[in-house]
Amino acid sequence: MLRSLGRVEERLGDAVRSADGLADVTARHLLSAGGKRVRPLLALLAAQAAGTVTDEVVEAAVVVELTHLASLYHDDVMDSAPLRRGVETAHTVWGNTVAILTGDMIFARASALVSALGQEPLLIQATTFERLVIGQLKETTGPAEGQDPVEHYIQVLAGKTGSLIAASAQYGALLGGAPRSVVDLMVVYGEKLGLAFQLADDIIDLTGHPDVSGKTRGTDLREGVDTLPVLLLRRDAAGPDPEAAASAAHVLRLIDGDLTDDAALATAVAAVSDHSAAAEAWQIANRWADEAIEALAPLPDSVAKAALIEFAHAVVHRQG
Repeated sequence: MLRSLGRVEERLGDAVRSADGLADVTARHLLSAGGKRVRPLLALLAAQAAGTVTDEVVEAAVVVELTHLASLYHDDVMDSAPLRRGVETAHTVWGNTVAILTGDMIFARASALVSALGQEPLLIQATTFERLVIGQLKETTGPAEGQDPVEHYIQVLAGKTGSLIAASAQYGALLGGAPRSVVDLMVVYGEKLGLAFQLADDIIDLTGHPDVSGKTRGTDLREGVDTLPVLLLRRDAAGPDPEAAASAAHVLRLIDGDLTDDAALATAVAAVSDHSAAAEAWQIANRWADEAIEALAPLPDSVAKAALIEFAHAVVHRQG
């Protein structure tokens, strides 16, 4: 597995290389900052659990990480995020236009690589890309009138994160030679794992330490993005329990105030972190991880299956 991950890392470097000096530097910016490589690792584990880690699986692992990397350039522009993986975001260094174009270029490189893997992998990539865009569109437009905000939020995460993590597992099983029933099983596992992972990521934005997560705590609060803990607070504030409503309303006054000052942001972050809504959000993230593990039940026991189970546990038991 370590050898395969090493091959993926080497191929990633090759894939973002450009003859244009600026493009070469900007494309390497986030890649060089590291990352958890969740999606490539999942592709390799899915292949190992269901078949064999082939050259095509390694190439697909590169494709999913490139797609994820490209989306980060765009996300950081939309979110005005100052840090990513512990370094300044590309738009902070070179401006929004360069960051967006760099993301576009990396998307193009991913498409070129997947085109060599066959028609079905190419269709998976196109479908996943569409879901990524629709997820971002849903986040931008907000819930429809009368729609439950938490349900809308889960739909956003399913598009923006679940889709690509599901594709990672699907690529691994498909290109590793697994039967169709196992490929389908891996898609379900990946979807649920993706939701657990992103829910945890959003909670960590409030509770994680920046030295570990590489992000400024409370970025979502400052940008006015309501993630699950805040949505639960808004639900409680409008609920029938007077004590719970008063407690949630107190925290919401801090959240909805002026957070441009770092001290005000820190106070709001601490208030959300200490509220029961944060603990409830963690419970929901763990529930999605448990459902991902349940999806693996038909697989015969193996070292790789055990690794996939541990993988699901790990995404919701981390600090960054």
